Amino acid sequence: MDTRSMWDPWQDMRRLQREMQSVFGDVVPGGRWLLASEYPPINLTHDDNGITLEALCPGVDRATLETTVIGDAVTIRGERKREPGVIEEAYHRRERLLGAFTRTMGVGDRLDPDRSEATYANGILRIRLARAPEAAPKKIAIKS
Repeated sequence: MDTRSMWDPWQDMRRLQREMQSVFGDVVPGGRWLLASEYPPINLTHDDNGITLEALCPGVDRATLETTVIGDAVTIRGERKREPGVIEEAYHRRERLLGAFTRTMGVGDRLDPDRSEATYANGILRIRLARAPEAAPKKIAIKS
């Protein structure tokens, strides 16, 4: 089936999001980020051994990060706290969002949470997701 001709219900939402960003981007502090995408931004790569999810979380304390895997979905929770000693009135401009966040992403393959692992270094949360044994790619011998 040719998926290029299928209707994408989110296409209109993304268009509306871009229009709202152009209207309110300079009015709402930090509004560009709120309207532009979800937080944290994620890169997702697949290979024969599994799936790697990298989430950009600068300024987030490792102790606040939590990852969970259910079925084919990964959830990241955390919190970016206010810088100690800086009062609200001191900000001239603030584009980095503060507070708690949650992001869930489906990866398309059933996952094995027992064999998955996560690391956090230099503001990047890297989660190595293991496919469930039944979801791992298998080579099929070709007979003549």
